[in-house]
Amino acid sequence: MKALLLAATSSLALTGFAVAQTATGTTDTATPPATTMEQAGDNAANAVGDAAAATGDVMEGAADRAEGAVDAAGNVVDESVTTSPADAAEDSADRAEDAADSAEDAADAATTAGSTTMTTTETAPATSTTTTAPMTSTSTDTATTTTTTDATTAAPADAVVVAPDVNAPVMSADNPGMLGSWIMNRRIWTTNQPSSTAWADTELTERPADWADIAKVDDLVVDADGNLQGYIADIGGFLGIGAKQVLLGKDALHFVQVGDDAFFATNFTKEELEALPDFDATTVMR
Repeated sequence: MKALLLAATSSLALTGFAVAQTATGTTDTATPPATTMEQAGDNAANAVGDAAAATGDVMEGAADRAEGAVDAAGNVVDESVTTSPADAAEDSADRAEDAADSAEDAADAATTAGSTTMTTTETAPATSTTTTAPMTSTSTDTATTTTTTDATTAAPADAVVVAPDVNAPVMSADNPGMLGSWIMNRRIWTTNQPSSTAWADTELTERPADWADIAKVDDLVVDADGNLQGYIADIGGFLGIGAKQVLLGKDALHFVQVGDDAFFATNFTKEELEALPDFDATTVMR
């Protein structure tokens, strides 16, 4: 900076000297115009301004370099403060733990591979090449064999389902069964024979004229195994109103079919059935 100021001062001194020399040496000539003096002053002022600007640039550069040095020093300090000996020790412990975990995983993988190889060797056929294959090949072969077995035992999507034997009764149009709903409301006819008379199951072409319609079947009674135990009969009444309900054993009624007419017959008379106790509805499940 001092060099720049000396240069500017020297320039001004030389300019003044030249002006003075010109004025002294040319006393015989005319006085130089005022513009020459003005131009010299401008030149001197410009030189001083340029020197000052250069000086400012030099000082700004020096200030920037000093600030950069301070920042670098601060970063070093921050890094040294952040990474303390305790942190460094903790990082070392974490790396050691990661290494131990990796070693344990490797040991587990080796144990699993050994178990798989042993199982495959024991179950493989005599002609299998599993026992001579490398360990990695054995594991692959074992997985393939297992997958194939599962696919073979799995039932195909279009498998035919076989109907089970449910021991269904044999029925046909010539030998039909009877629904409970059909049996209910069948009429009961008495043969007017003594009740002590054994029932004679004979083929009839028509219902005898001395048989009388005395009741109807109201419901069936079965046990827990579904076996028929008896009938509930409505005796008397009108359209089911005012009828007396009694419970009859399964052998008290006999199914009779004459042509298209189907009904039940009994050797008990109407009077004998009316003498039975009333049916207790609490003795059955409804």
